[in-house]
Amino acid sequence: MNVQNNITVFSGDTRNNAQAEWANKEATESCDKKSKTIYAGDFLKEFPLRERIQQKKSEAQQRALKIVSDAWGMDKQIDDEIKVREEESKVLQEDNQEALENLKDVNQRMEELRDAFGISPDSEEQQELERIMQMRKSPTVSLEEMELTEYQKRALALEDEATFYRKQIAANNGKILENSEVNAAIRKERVKSHAMVDARKDAEEVMDASRDTAIGLVMEEAKEHLDEEQEKREEQAEAIEEKKEEQEEIQEKRDEREEELEELIKDMPVEEMTDLQQTMDEVKQQIQKVLNEVNLAAEDIKGAKVDMTV
Repeated sequence: MNVQNNITVFSGDTRNNAQAEWANKEATESCDKKSKTIYAGDFLKEFPLRERIQQKKSEAQQRALKIVSDAWGMDKQIDDEIKVREEESKVLQEDNQEALENLKDVNQRMEELRDAFGISPDSEEQQELERIMQMRKSPTVSLEEMELTEYQKRALALEDEATFYRKQIAANNGKILENSEVNAAIRKERVKSHAMVDARKDAEEVMDASRDTAIGLVMEEAKEHLDEEQEKREEQAEAIEEKKEEQEEIQEKRDEREEELEELIKDMPVEEMTDLQQTMDEVKQQIQKVLNEVNLAAEDIKGAKVDMTV
């Protein structure tokens, strides 16, 4: 994964596991000295970062699970409501079957009643019965003032029983129709909403955001690590520069004394030069002894000269 500022991140891997791939890349192209390579696996070894990433992942999983669970709960609630209406309609249909059987029985008894009294469908008494049935539908009509025959009384009683079953069937059919229409409307709206599909999509987006957050945490840790490394390198560079300046000052002093010594040797007799050589050898031995005692490297004083004027 490449990010800005020429930083390359190998996510989910450590330095050792990526060496082969990186070696192949170095064999075919030169490496930009300004680029930086980060192995996310190295940072995951740090417990605080790994714990933070795991915490973010766990929180995202809980949010995603809640989104799906809520959607599933709402979906299940709708399914339960549909099922309740379907079960209710099923019971009402069974009641209708029973009511139809009872109504059939009433009609049969009505036929038997007419046969028992010898009443034909077009007889005057039958026609009078039908007029009474129509009249009593009005709330202002009272049958108490009317003189009814025995046949008419029994026929009206059977008609009352039949009316009860017919009303029961009509009411049940109305409720069955209502349940069917409500369930059909719910199913139609469910097709439009795609609640579970949307919930899964939202859950996936939450998990994707969690992965982006984890990468951000690694990048933040990597940046801090690079800043620390850069600070160390700058400190080391400053120390090297200071050491270089110090060595240059020492070299300048050495050069000055070497020039003075050369001038002195030009005017010195041979005997004195021999004594000088011996003296220099003794001085070198003393210096080496001191160096050995302080555990210094002989290379640090190479080129040193003895100022005989001191």
